Amino acid sequence: MKAAPSLALVYHCFDRIVILGHLPLLTRPENIVHFFRDVHGIGTITKEVLRQRTTEYNQWVEAFARNQHIPLEWAEKGVRKEDYVRPRLRQMERQGRFGVYFIIKSMEIGTNFRVALPKYPTADPNYRILSRQRSRYTQYYFYIRDPVLGPIALCAASFLPFAITYYLNGHHFIEQQLRSAGVQFRKNDNVSGGWRMLKPYRPPPMRSVPS
Repeated sequence: MKAAPSLALVYHCFDRIVILGHLPLLTRPENIVHFFRDVHGIGTITKEVLRQRTTEYNQWVEAFARNQHIPLEWAEKGVRKEDYVRPRLRQMERQGRFGVYFIIKSMEIGTNFRVALPKYPTADPNYRILSRQRSRYTQYYFYIRDPVLGPIALCAASFLPFAITYYLNGHHFIEQQLRSAGVQFRKNDNVSGGWRMLKPYRPPPMRSVPS
């Protein structure tokens, strides 16, 4: 194989990395009670109290998108989100810009909390029963171009406990490292191969991924 001396590495599969995130103090009913009663001084936790947090978060996302001139749209049925936002990503790449470049709203199943009155009277008039449930509500997908990780997506729930999911791609990370090291490579869609050296390649020092 003539190209063998120039090949540094060839691989065929590098799976996506999915990172689940949550706020530890907002994951259980007793945490929610403490958050509202002790931190915010709200005695009675009602459906309206829980929904207010969602309303404020929705307003923040809309204001962020508007102020940063970022498209905020509902997901289209039958269209892959990554394909839909790709033209905007290519625009960011041509301009050499990083950051959030698209936000997609999608109705999906997620965890949240429900509140109900106790069946029988209690000594505490503000007592309510909180329990976790799964229901369908808005999820926000923030599409981000990162200088280290490349294109990534962050899915944020719009209801307490505001769970988040990061979707990273090893191909994109390796691509960023190769470009910074001056290594020429060929990439077919989501598969990289046929890399050859332009200059002696020294792997970059290990560094932690920014949170």
